[in-house]
Amino acid sequence: MNLLLDLLDPYNCPAIQSQALLVLVTALLATPQNTRTFEHMDGLLTVTSLFKDEETTQNVKVKLLEFLYFYLMPETPVSNAQRSPSKLASAFDRRSSTTRGDNGGGTQRNIRSQDDKQYLLGKYLSNVDALVEDLQESAPFTSVAC
Repeated sequence: MNLLLDLLDPYNCPAIQSQALLVLVTALLATPQNTRTFEHMDGLLTVTSLFKDEETTQNVKVKLLEFLYFYLMPETPVSNAQRSPSKLASAFDRRSSTTRGDNGGGTQRNIRSQDDKQYLLGKYLSNVDALVEDLQESAPFTSVAC
């Protein structure tokens, strides 16, 4: 996670930043424990700082906005019976379980509500209410089939 967040550094080229965001979404998708690791490592600060940076290209800002919409979506973990964990997800599972001192299980307790995530993001971004309202009205990711 640290490496992914480092790739979002403003000094990296836009192509690296865009690809890092794509990998980040993949790492967080249906995996609340990875999202908690992202939050714990100040990922929201990293993403919003890049979004606010005047030097960030328009294309990367669009990708960052898409990421924020994704982040604000309700969390629904996929059970292990439905999806075998990838090596990337397994690595994050091991890392987060060792930092928490538990066995990495119990995804239900790791789930945050949309209101909780809205509050966390609101520490770094002032217009989160508008993002959530737009997300609820447009439902941009509801037609995506996995």
